[in-house]
Amino acid sequence: MTGGGAKSPIWLQILADVLNSELVTVSSKEGAAYGASLLAATGAGVYEDVPTACKDAISITGRTFPGENLSGYQGLYLIYHQLYPILKSTFADLSDSGSNLT
Repeated sequence: MTGGGAKSPIWLQILADVLNSELVTVSSKEGAAYGASLLAATGAGVYEDVPTACKDAISITGRTFPGENLSGYQGLYLIYHQLYPILKSTFADLSDSGSNLT
């Protein structure tokens, strides 16, 4: 995880719970731009390959594991998964209606 959201322990915990995955924060505060620079450096021959570039330039600074709210988010996802097909056309209608606002 990088960027502004990675600074918030609460947001990291919510994501870990919702995704049911371990999240890691890294030493780089820049995401896409830093990744692009590592790709460019690899292309220019500074690094042998992308995994080597990442190993040399990025380190893990923290870990967030799914926690006590995991089962609650899984239950909510099941409800969302059931509702989405029913409401899909309604979401499209809402999007179309909102596009007329200035």
